[in-house]
Amino acid sequence: MPPTALVVDSGACLPPALGESPWVRVVPMSIEIDGRVLRDGIDISSEELYRRLGGPGPLPTSSSPSPGDYLKAFLAIPNPDIVCLTIPDRYSMMGRSARVAAEMLRSEAPEKRVEILDTGTAAGGYTLVAEAAAAACAAGLERERVAAHVRAVAASARVVAALETMRYLVRSGRVPALAGLSGDLLHVRPVFAFAGGDVRRLGLVRGTRRALRAVAERLREQTPPETEVRLAVFCGDSPQTMPELEHYLRELFGERPVERLNLTPVIALHTGPGLIGAAAIADLSLEG
Repeated sequence: MPPTALVVDSGACLPPALGESPWVRVVPMSIEIDGRVLRDGIDISSEELYRRLGGPGPLPTSSSPSPGDYLKAFLAIPNPDIVCLTIPDRYSMMGRSARVAAEMLRSEAPEKRVEILDTGTAAGGYTLVAEAAAAACAAGLERERVAAHVRAVAASARVVAALETMRYLVRSGRVPALAGLSGDLLHVRPVFAFAGGDVRRLGLVRGTRRALRAVAERLREQTPPETEVRLAVFCGDSPQTMPELEHYLRELFGERPVERLNLTPVIALHTGPGLIGAAAIADLSLEG
């Protein structure tokens, strides 16, 4: 058992095998549909959520884990030290809930130490940072070194994605309403970037193929050319788009592995169907 454990929320979209490690805890977010509260990725799948988005009736809503949910995860971990990752506070209550739980833990289990880290990213970038954190824990690094590695990797994270519509992000409060209106009126895909805790719209493109190319090109532009990177692609309900996006990434970044990520239902709820995106982080050594 490594000295440091990892806690993330379900929005990190960790591969199942990694999420089931005894020193990793995934705290599920919740989705409410017709008065039923469902655990993200446990009680409902992304496919079921997409079907619901396309049907009649009110849209589902989501909620972040509570302090009690985080405290339960902290207490369940046998490791004395814990690193807990979140997305930025401006987009979620998860960071606040985790910090409250860490304070509660001091009286419940004073021998445990928790460090809460804002990754400054989300979606595929969050996944890559969480995987890097898991690798640092698995390598046996102490909490301080795991945290330092996570901060360095998170600072390099870049995410670029294209949506069919901005209405789901607007509804979630993650972008202003006016920022999402023009693309819907013009029937084009908005392309946006997520880096350093900020969401920024990069432009509008017409058609899926142009959107795929734009995602790859904008990600390349935002990544320093001398940096060795880890890459990932993700999509909504259009998995057939991923091979072409991978092809464009390899054209621009060189031949290297590209991880395919499976998004959880909460991510689907906030972005809607038709999402296509890519993420990159610096491939930093654990020693550095």
